[in-house]
Amino acid sequence: MMDKELLLYNYFSNQLTAEEQKQFDDLLKTDVEFKEQFDFEKNLKEVIREKETDSLKSKLIGFEKDIEDTVPVRELPKRNYQKWAMAASIALLVGLGWLGYNNFSGTDYQELYNDNFQEYPNTVYAITRGTETDSSLEREAYVAYETDDNAKAIQLFTELKETYDSESVNFYLAQSYLKNNQLTEANTLLSEVLEKEGEFAPQALWYISLSYIKSKQKEKAIKSLNLLIADGRYKKNEAEVLLDELD
Repeated sequence: MMDKELLLYNYFSNQLTAEEQKQFDDLLKTDVEFKEQFDFEKNLKEVIREKETDSLKSKLIGFEKDIEDTVPVRELPKRNYQKWAMAASIALLVGLGWLGYNNFSGTDYQELYNDNFQEYPNTVYAITRGTETDSSLEREAYVAYETDDNAKAIQLFTELKETYDSESVNFYLAQSYLKNNQLTEANTLLSEVLEKEGEFAPQALWYISLSYIKSKQKEKAIKSLNLLIADGRYKKNEAEVLLDELD
């Protein structure tokens, strides 16, 4: 297993491979100290980002004021002056070495995904002590799903799909693929669920939006989030927040 500190570094720099992402997700669930360290660094990053944003705004306003004092507005058309003033302000910040890469590095898609993804609970097949002797393929698939044995769940749901190609099987197989960081396979199945316009259609919109976010397909994510908001039956408020983050 990769060093935990290096895993954290690669996460916050958006450099995790699929295998490292799985290690990272497993540690978040099983290693209390790792989770505490992750939460601390995440909170610290957010505080720094907020302070840098406020400081950047203050500096830009200050530079624009200085420029306005030294360059008479009448010498430039208003629209051109505003563009020139902003460009000059940013150029000054870069020249001073104050403006780092991360200030304009854009949306942290991986962080947005991790903050919002939570597997959908099993609402289809009740697994109780009284059914422990039931060894049906369906039960084994949902047991694997609930215990996060993703590879086994994918295998069993795929077998189940061959004889029982239902909306619920497609949805939970897609969930298993998402948990296993196999986005292409998950999206194919979620699209099938959406085409049926059945019980799981709103949930499928939410999860395909998250998949698009993780794969940095911003326009597709925005489109599906808007559809989810218009539908209004599932995660409407969360979708609105995500849209604000993507804008």
